[in-house]
Amino acid sequence: MQRDDQRTAHPREQLPPNADAEASDSEAIQSIENVPLYRKRRVVIPVTLVILAALAGAWYWYVNLRDFVSTDDAYVDQNRVSISSKILGRISALTVDEGDTVTQGKILVRLDDTDLLAQKEQAVASLRFSEESVGLAKVNVTRAQDDYTRAEHQFKDAVITKEQYDHAGSALAAAHAEYNIALSRVGTAKAQVGVVQAQLENCAIASPVDGKVARRWVLRGDVVQPGQPIFSVYDRKEIWVTANLEETNLQAVRLNQQVMIAVDGFPGRIYSGRVYQIGSSTAAQFSLFPPNNASGNFTKITQRVPVKISVAEVRAAGDQPVELLPGMSVEVRIKVK
Repeated sequence: MQRDDQRTAHPREQLPPNADAEASDSEAIQSIENVPLYRKRRVVIPVTLVILAALAGAWYWYVNLRDFVSTDDAYVDQNRVSISSKILGRISALTVDEGDTVTQGKILVRLDDTDLLAQKEQAVASLRFSEESVGLAKVNVTRAQDDYTRAEHQFKDAVITKEQYDHAGSALAAAHAEYNIALSRVGTAKAQVGVVQAQLENCAIASPVDGKVARRWVLRGDVVQPGQPIFSVYDRKEIWVTANLEETNLQAVRLNQQVMIAVDGFPGRIYSGRVYQIGSSTAAQFSLFPPNNASGNFTKITQRVPVKISVAEVRAAGDQPVELLPGMSVEVRIKVK
């Protein structure tokens, strides 16, 4: 009886040492499981981040994409002039180099004109000889005219025969022909002098535009063929952006629509512009090998149409203007609504 009383009086003495800790942990787990989902951090934080990301994406789409057509397949473009020679010749002097600014009429290239100067002297001498021949032919015409007039009177008076009279007429006709030939030789000689003079003028090659030398293709002493490029000059008066838009976006693009332009080389600067020309064909039509899908397997590829956009810089007060170079990569956004 005494042992039973002791067991009844001290029931906790038979429990393991960590029984209280396990009981408290189980109670904590039960209390956590009873917390609503909207109060659990491991649920609330991810859901909140997802909702914020969706709202940010929706706002970006509404502000930047909803009313715009954009592309990064765009670049700065300018008119390029190829400076070449009209005649065969050796380059004796190059007055500019790559990166130099040139004005219209400035001499850029001089060709060796030694042979042409000799040809000009020869042509001038031939012209003088032809002019003297005209004088001689004119004297012969006058003499033949006098002989014919005298023979005509003598034939009427029966002093000379009909044969002699005909010979006098033939001599007069021949004198006139020689005179006309001498005049034509003068014209030919003058034309030859003009040809040589034009070739001498072609030895000095001038710039047809105000621009900047982008590339030099030859060196001093090289022999150039007619039409061979010597310099490539970009016309700085006009600059635009050529954007290659996908054909699926072209239906929303119209002339005079506003465009926002961002140049990769000048981050932070915004340029504005307007659509002023829409291409009449896709860019692939002018490639080295235009696509031909008349036969064989066909893979449909979205084509791109070039669109020209004018450029006007918008900058903050105090910013220095920057120079856009041909070929720079840009991103454009055309406001279509």
